[in-house]
Amino acid sequence: MKARRRSHRSRGFSLVEWMVALVIGLILLAGALQVFLAHQTTYRETQRWARLQETLAFVTEYLTRDLRGAGAVHWADGALQVTRDRRIDWCGADPGVHTVRYWIEDNGLRCRSGTGHSQELIRGFRPGSRLEATLLPDAADPTGVRIDLVFQSHAGENANPRVHRLSFHVALRNRILARIQTQP
Repeated sequence: MKARRRSHRSRGFSLVEWMVALVIGLILLAGALQVFLAHQTTYRETQRWARLQETLAFVTEYLTRDLRGAGAVHWADGALQVTRDRRIDWCGADPGVHTVRYWIEDNGLRCRSGTGHSQELIRGFRPGSRLEATLLPDAADPTGVRIDLVFQSHAGENANPRVHRLSFHVALRNRILARIQTQP
């Protein structure tokens, strides 16, 4: 009789117990998978915004550098034209006094000097993005420029695009200094 009791105790799990354990395990696995996918989406969105911020930081730095030393600035037909004395090759212009034109085309900020081949400075703008400039205080004798970068972003493949505007002001340092030096 004692032998029968021992065999009854070491019998193991029943089929119902295995099925319940399997269902609980699948529910936990589905929850873990859901958390993983949510974190993956957040990571991709964070990376996308980081690339966008890097692009915008480069564009603002690049345009600011060129505008500060400008002798003349002109805005027409969606393009910003900056004339200045450059000491290095810049957008296809040899060192010296040249006019460089900036605009957004084919999802990138482009520049060109004269009628030469345009160069893409940076890629990453979405269709519908544009560069806008306002000469301050007026177009006749500007001492500053307000640059507006209007760009679109997409949160996902099927999401509606969002329109953003980044505005910054640049003082035309060389023009201001020339004005100060000519005053009595």
